[in-house]
Amino acid sequence: MTERELLRLHIEAVWSLTLPAIDESASELVLAQPFPPWSLYLGTFAQEEVALWRPDVTPEQRLLSLENARKAGDVWEQALEMRREVVFLYPLIHPEHRAKAQQVARLLTVEDIALLDAFEPEGAPHMLDPRKAPYIGVVLDGRLLSIAHSARQTLSACELGIDTLPEARRRGYAAAAVTLWTAIVQQQGLVPIYSAFAWNTASLQLARATGYTSHIDGVYGPVPEASE
Repeated sequence: MTERELLRLHIEAVWSLTLPAIDESASELVLAQPFPPWSLYLGTFAQEEVALWRPDVTPEQRLLSLENARKAGDVWEQALEMRREVVFLYPLIHPEHRAKAQQVARLLTVEDIALLDAFEPEGAPHMLDPRKAPYIGVVLDGRLLSIAHSARQTLSACELGIDTLPEARRRGYAAAAVTLWTAIVQQQGLVPIYSAFAWNTASLQLARATGYTSHIDGVYGPVPEASE
């Protein structure tokens, strides 16, 4: 998979857009409606840049947005209003890696509603939404400690969502859940995608620990501080 294809799948999943294929020689693409919440997404990889523009951005605004995107650090700054993220390419999960993950993590079903409610009060119906399947959990002594699911899904790809209780971190639980989630998504013929904000070192470390490799340095904005 090329970086441009990975970028397209990621953008479509996160912002519910439909993009055409990004030509290998293209350095920019003007998006069609519906508009995303940002004016510019600048993806950098292999010493190349691809700029995705909202169609209502003027030439003057483009210059300023590009300048701010290239200045953006890992942490959101009010003066720039640009958010930086890392988009990872999936690993191929071998049968032995899946089997090892299944020793720790398992598929969650409607029979686990009590566990899900304890993990996130009144969150079970939302968390068992079939559009966000598969749901993978680590259960120890009758308690759900970590859960991986498809935070966003299209007909082609799934974006990972992972959450682990603070007291259960750094024990390999999240890694097992991510590995099994990745294997099941691949088995379904979909592309698993892992992305994380550039400031989130714990998430970046988890991605690399589970075999994901960083392929795209993405910056998008302008967005307010709380926006994803």
